[in-house]
Amino acid sequence: MKANVDALNIIQLGLALSDSQGNLPDFNTPFCYIWEFNFKNFDIHRDYCHKDSIDLLKRQGIDFLKNKYKRILSSDFGMMLSDLLFNYFRGLTWISFHSAYDFAVLLKILTQHLLSNNADSFIEQLTYYFGEKIFDIKHTFKFLGDSLHQRRRFK
Repeated sequence: MKANVDALNIIQLGLALSDSQGNLPDFNTPFCYIWEFNFKNFDIHRDYCHKDSIDLLKRQGIDFLKNKYKRILSSDFGMMLSDLLFNYFRGLTWISFHSAYDFAVLLKILTQHLLSNNADSFIEQLTYYFGEKIFDIKHTFKFLGDSLHQRRRFK
């Protein structure tokens, strides 16, 4: 994972925020909101990429030329995110799915450095920025195995 995160530049990041009841923000409109950020760091002609992945992203509407000139730098995003995490969002609970890679990319953006070679240091940085309440649903289900299904069936 470290080698991939260190070698690659982020193209896009999506975030969905909710309250403790799972409600997405609506800002007093009939719509719910999630956020999608496109970054200018990735250069389709310079950076390592897999053609099939790039083709898929293009079919999904990613305009790499537009990203290069009109989107945000990951360093600017990292500074803003760091400010939000430390000043407004302390104590959040992070619920994700198969997210070790995602958090590694976020750490690279927040620190503007390559990832640490040491797993303990990675966990320390993760806790520093995101706190101790990080749950990965994929791994939770692996841990629970069939017991979750059995408990739900008998309720």
